[in-house]
Amino acid sequence: MEYEDDLPDLNHWKQVMEFTVEQAALLLAGIDPFDIESLEKAKERGLPRWKQAWAHSLAIVSAIRQGVISPVVCRAYIFEENSQWSGWEAVAMKPSDRDMEISTSHTIITRASLANWVSTERVQFARPRSSVPRVIAPPRQQSKPKPSTIIETKVEPLTLPYHGHRSEGLEYVEDAIKQLWSTYDQDDPSTAPTQEEVIRYLREKGAGANMADAVNLILRPANLRRGGRKVKKVPT
Repeated sequence: MEYEDDLPDLNHWKQVMEFTVEQAALLLAGIDPFDIESLEKAKERGLPRWKQAWAHSLAIVSAIRQGVISPVVCRAYIFEENSQWSGWEAVAMKPSDRDMEISTSHTIITRASLANWVSTERVQFARPRSSVPRVIAPPRQQSKPKPSTIIETKVEPLTLPYHGHRSEGLEYVEDAIKQLWSTYDQDDPSTAPTQEEVIRYLREKGAGANMADAVNLILRPANLRRGGRKVKKVPT
């Protein structure tokens, strides 16, 4: 992990839930996308950490290719030429299509999938020096002439506990949590993904109809299930 003294204030990006690959790469390198148009411009101007930004861009594209990051929109930037128009155009593509190059300026990923990738792969990114963990020396004790140093760290809990067992169902559950439920606010039901969105996403990932229905039911709080609880009619 790198700690820097010259990082700009990036707090205005905290509420943004989706980024282009290019924006995400710049932010991980501590470069404000509002101050620089593209990775190419960062290189031309010789900005600090421009190489780090390019490396992050390549790593994110690689993660998309391998299915580690699921893009919201995946596009290729290709040159189209016909009788009426010639120029560059962004066209839809499948991440698995190796015959096309993923466009970093047009492919969009979510904050949740980016954060999960950074955490899982332990990606090093630029941080202000003020975020260096505080080192606290414990009180000196007679029985311990050389007390060990304590470092305050925040341990992020795993999405699901792991006990050595894996299955396709668990993978679908974890994937749906990361991609669809990570931004859900229990105080605001409107932030929850709809049943149709969850099932459609899982089916696109390869889940069968029964599996998609089961995963949706497992993840959806009771108060958000369609129809809610049925009230028994009392005979009159």
